[in-house]
Amino acid sequence: MNYIHDYFIIESLNKEDIKDGKIFFNSLKSLNKYEPTYIEVKNRLEFEKAIINFSKSNYKNLFISSHGDEENIILLNENFNAYDLLDLNIDLSKKRIFMSTCKGGSFILAKYFIKKKAYSVVGSPDILPQITAVGMWTTMIIIFEKLHKENTDFKKLDKTLLLLSKIYEIKLSYFSFVRNKKLIMKEYLYDGSNLKKRSNHEI
Repeated sequence: MNYIHDYFIIESLNKEDIKDGKIFFNSLKSLNKYEPTYIEVKNRLEFEKAIINFSKSNYKNLFISSHGDEENIILLNENFNAYDLLDLNIDLSKKRIFMSTCKGGSFILAKYFIKKKAYSVVGSPDILPQITAVGMWTTMIIIFEKLHKENTDFKKLDKTLLLLSKIYEIKLSYFSFVRNKKLIMKEYLYDGSNLKKRSNHEI
């Protein structure tokens, strides 16, 4: 499959929330080089259907916008945790996950996606204010465009996360599989300093 560097956005927020997923979608569309998909869901069944569609698509990036915590995704009409999705038959090989939820950059959520063969998971281990999320994700795309000469996606993402953690004064975590070590997941923590901190986790 030929993957496209574009975004499949799943969002579940109410009318009182700032819908950063929708704003991110419109920001991407304005650049005229992206053709993102945007889906609003209310319950677990709709979420599962959307993520299955993503897994079968040629989109490289999944963007999830909702409320949440270290292990739960909180939708409009239903809450569930990562363990509830273990039996979901999806293959996320070569795909990146961006978690726009509070504490979406947690070990538990990342472990679920990495076990489903995701290439990487990005999110904040802390509370993520919605106004910060709106600015941060749109800034991410602007920085990506500025770093177009970098020869790998990770180099672009690495520099971008360093900058975002400084600009928005928020911790960000990047999780990824370790090549040839199926039971190990690496984490880079960006905390606003010039250096990222690496740790390995057994999964």
